[in-house]
Amino acid sequence: MAALAVSAARSIRKEVVNPRWWSGAYDVIDTSRFIIDGKGKVCKSDLLPTSWLGQEIQEKYDDVGVLHLQNTGLVDMADQRTLARIIMGEETEYEGGANPRGRAEGLANVYDIGAPLMADLHYHHEMTYKSHSVTSLGFLCKHAVTTRPGVGWSFVSDSVQAHDYIMQTELGQKLKEKGLCFLRRMTDAEDKHMLDRNKQGSVYNHWQQSWMTSCPQEAEARANAQGLQVEWLDDKEDGRIMQTRYYKSAFEYISFLDRNIMVTSIADDGEWFDSWPGIMDIPQEKRPLEMLFGDNEPFTLEEKQLWTDIYGMFGIPITWKPGDVAVVCNMRFAHGRPGIELLPGEKRELGVMLGPFYERMETREDKW
Repeated sequence: MAALAVSAARSIRKEVVNPRWWSGAYDVIDTSRFIIDGKGKVCKSDLLPTSWLGQEIQEKYDDVGVLHLQNTGLVDMADQRTLARIIMGEETEYEGGANPRGRAEGLANVYDIGAPLMADLHYHHEMTYKSHSVTSLGFLCKHAVTTRPGVGWSFVSDSVQAHDYIMQTELGQKLKEKGLCFLRRMTDAEDKHMLDRNKQGSVYNHWQQSWMTSCPQEAEARANAQGLQVEWLDDKEDGRIMQTRYYKSAFEYISFLDRNIMVTSIADDGEWFDSWPGIMDIPQEKRPLEMLFGDNEPFTLEEKQLWTDIYGMFGIPITWKPGDVAVVCNMRFAHGRPGIELLPGEKRELGVMLGPFYERMETREDKW
C-alpha cells in the first residue's frame, strides 16, 4: 500500500506539499462500525427509512459520522441518491463553492467531482471558507476501477483524532491563537483575457459559476451575505478578478460532540493545485486559492506539510464498486483522494450530494 502515500500524478519535489492518505492500517476506526454489505440484493423496499437497511444505515451513521454501503447491486444513481437521503434529508445547491461542478446523471443537486482525475485532492472539509457550510456529503458510485486495488479509492480522515494530535504541536496552538484568512481569486467568464485561458485549461472557477449569477452586484451581495469581504481587481494578465477574504477560526464547535475540533486544511491554499493540469504552472501568488494565518502571516512549507501529514495519520480508505454509497459528516471527517490515472477501458465516476446548509458557530472557549 506504500504506493498510495503519494500521488503518481507527479514525482516528489521538496518545494511542494506531498499528501499522505493513510498509514496502510485499518486501526483508526473499526470498519464494522460504518460498513454495511448489501450482498448485491438491495431492492426498492429497502430504500425506505423504515426498512431494515434504512434503520441500520441511520444507526451506524449516528454512531460514527460516516457510512459506506457496499455491494448494493443498484445501477441507477437515482436509487443510490434515495439511500443517501435517508441520512442527509434534503440536498442543497452548490452555491458559493470554490470548485466548478456540473450535474451528474441529470439529477437535481447531484454533482460531478469538479476536479481533474489526475489531480490530488487534499483532505478537506467542504466549504469551511465561508460562514455557511454543509452538514454532510453523499457519494454515489457509477463507475469504479475494480481490477487494480487502490486505484480510484477515496479517503476520509477522523478529524477528532487529527485535532487531538495537532493541538499537541506549535502549529495547533498558532491556529488556535491566530485563526485563518481564506483568500479566493475568481476570474470573470466574460472578460476577454479568459478566451485563451479557457482554451489552455488554466481557469479554475469564474465568479459567475460560483455565485450562480452574471450580475457583479448580486455576486458581491451573495458573497457578503456569507461573511466574505469582496474586492474587484484589474489584473493586466487575467482581467477582472473577484477577490474575497474571509477571516475565520480553524476550528468549529460540534454540538453533538460537545467540543471544538479542527475543520480546516491546506486544501484551501495554493497547494491544492500542485498537480492540477493547467493551473499547476501558475505562480503561487496568482493561484485561485491562498490561505494565511488570521494576522496575514504566511504559512511555512514545513507547517503545511505537518498539517497534511496529521490528516494522513488518521485516514481511512473508502474503496469503490459500482452501486456503492457513502455519506460523510462534513465536520467530523475530512475527505480527499490521490490523483487517478486510468488505463484504456477503465472508468471512474462519482456523483456528489451536499447536505443542508448550516451557519458555522466557530469555537467555544470552554470546549477545548
